[in-house]
Amino acid sequence: MKKILVVLLIVLVSGCTNPTGQVAKGPKIIRENGKIEVYFCPQDECKEKLVEFLRESKQSIYCALFDIDLSEVKNELKREIDVRLVTDIQNLDKSKELSPVTNIGPQLMHNKFCVVDGKKIFTGSFNPTERGNFYNNNNMLIIESEHLAKNYEDEFEELFGETFAGGDEVKYSIVYLKNTKVENYFCPEDDCSGHVLDILADSRNEIYFMTFSFTDNDIGNMLIRNYDDAVIVKGIFERSGMSDYSEYQRLKDAGMEVKLDNNKYKLHHKVFIVDNETVITGSYNPTSSGDEKNDENILIIHDKNIAKEFLDEFERVWNYEDTITTVCMPRKDVVISEIYYDCSGKDSEDEYVAIHNPTSGDVDLGYYFISRDSSNQRLDGIISSDGTKKFYPKFSLPNSGGYVVLSKSGYQVDYVNWEDEWKIESKKGEVISRKSFEKVNCEEEWK
Repeated sequence: MKKILVVLLIVLVSGCTNPTGQVAKGPKIIRENGKIEVYFCPQDECKEKLVEFLRESKQSIYCALFDIDLSEVKNELKREIDVRLVTDIQNLDKSKELSPVTNIGPQLMHNKFCVVDGKKIFTGSFNPTERGNFYNNNNMLIIESEHLAKNYEDEFEELFGETFAGGDEVKYSIVYLKNTKVENYFCPEDDCSGHVLDILADSRNEIYFMTFSFTDNDIGNMLIRNYDDAVIVKGIFERSGMSDYSEYQRLKDAGMEVKLDNNKYKLHHKVFIVDNETVITGSYNPTSSGDEKNDENILIIHDKNIAKEFLDEFERVWNYEDTITTVCMPRKDVVISEIYYDCSGKDSEDEYVAIHNPTSGDVDLGYYFISRDSSNQRLDGIISSDGTKKFYPKFSLPNSGGYVVLSKSGYQVDYVNWEDEWKIESKKGEVISRKSFEKVNCEEEWK
């Protein structure tokens, strides 16, 4: 009997020690009630979500932002509470009035995060800039979690104390928000690429990715291995991120479905979606600089519902085509209501496009554009219900063969053609205008 007890004791002790005889330490797992909100830019109006998030702060706002130029966000960072900012030195001129701390050296302070009141965080790929908000494809997350907030606050304190491209390892690497497992790491100190590789290595069915820059050979090799093991791999690369070091051609040559983004602006996501249940996102691009030099952060979120939101965004970006729709469709939004083009043959400052709001509520036109050919002009202002607002395009409205497209967040809202496919024309000094607001893209709706 004594021999059996001794053996059991040895087994129990050996099961909780490492070969050196010390007690093995794994990551401390934390459970708390928290939640994650996911938004995609520009369609979810990220600027407004971030301003609202910052405005709710009562005591403190600590932000590490690679770039910032949105005045509404900067105004929130001028409040008379404990507000501190770190930014990248190459973007200092845009936020000098906020007296930020900046990095020194060739590495980037590439984070995009804020911590509010030590309880909530904002992070993702979204830089609060005009390009990041109105033009580029981005994601942002707002997370309620004291432990994750502590991680980000600790990282912020290192950066604010001018410890760049290094620092202590993350304190709470695994946090459960109810039933959602969240892993959190910072580069370069936490080996971000290693954690990405671990997740990809466990994939059994599907991997989808959207990347601004992707040059990491090890991650490329892992995707090729996954593909050779019958895992479906599909990915979208940003066009401007193409170089001799990009993994695009190598993955394409290996037989994977990869493509270049069709957005005329930037695909700025840094996202992997694995087996429809795990999402990797943050500021980290899969590059050696992102892993070894820059200050970055990533979240690995194990949640099917959140994965579904990112899959929907993947499908939207994958299927996006910058084309003009000429099929009559029911109206769902604001419309083009009048056009004055210079039918005398001479360009005039009086040329205009009028936008009408037949909906029941006010509409912020900041996310809308009018365009023709390669010319694209962002609108501005609030248009009230049943209101009309004129815009004077920076491009010419030709006398014949003319058209204008109204779009929101990259998607067509309305289209008007004159003296071309549509047999609509005006006399000198007259406008062309709608007869009703029932349909869009329709010649029959116009006089």
